[in-house]
Amino acid sequence: MIKAVVFDLDDTLYPERDYVFSGFDVVGATLEERYGIQNAGQRLKELFLQDRKNVYGRILDESGVSYSQKDIEDISAIYRGHKPVLSLPCRSETVLTQLREKGYKLGIITDGRDYQQRAKIAALRVENFVDAIIVTDELGGEQMRKPNPVAFVEMAKMLSVAVEETVYVGDNPNKDFAVKKFLPIKTVEVKGDGVYAFSQYRDGILPDVSVDDIREVASAIEKLS
Repeated sequence: MIKAVVFDLDDTLYPERDYVFSGFDVVGATLEERYGIQNAGQRLKELFLQDRKNVYGRILDESGVSYSQKDIEDISAIYRGHKPVLSLPCRSETVLTQLREKGYKLGIITDGRDYQQRAKIAALRVENFVDAIIVTDELGGEQMRKPNPVAFVEMAKMLSVAVEETVYVGDNPNKDFAVKKFLPIKTVEVKGDGVYAFSQYRDGILPDVSVDDIREVASAIEKLS
């Protein structure tokens, strides 16, 4: 019997692109002030949609700005440290509310720099909808990121359930489902067009169920039960 549902955060409960664009608005203001680049925030978004690589270098290059690696690092630090403006989509609120009303315990396991992920969590106010949240880096650095099973074992303890009574819901084929290699956990994939949506499935491990919309998660879990 499934007793707990644990979610990934980025591109599962909200579009990670919202965080990226929030950061570009802040960085863009800095580029306008520091280098005189007009509409820099919008241009950063356009460059990102074309190719995610080296966005800061490309906008400086096309603007004829001379810069060093230290300048790129400073810009990146502004992005990583910004206070994001985000909102949890209504469809995610609906699913979390439905699952809680059905009696499931709810959690979040998310990878990334701890201060960035905590800033996202605070902006989304997602702690109001779940019982426990784990940022994997807080467990011991990047080596604790998915599919390392440590966070999943810890989450089961926090929710007072067995690992096999847990479902993990994610979007990233490269990390969110390969935990099944280590633990008897069920997984649900929410397909979309997120940053890592078209990655290869790590170790060829597929999710138990795939859905096209997060609003289908509740029915998917009922089938798994």
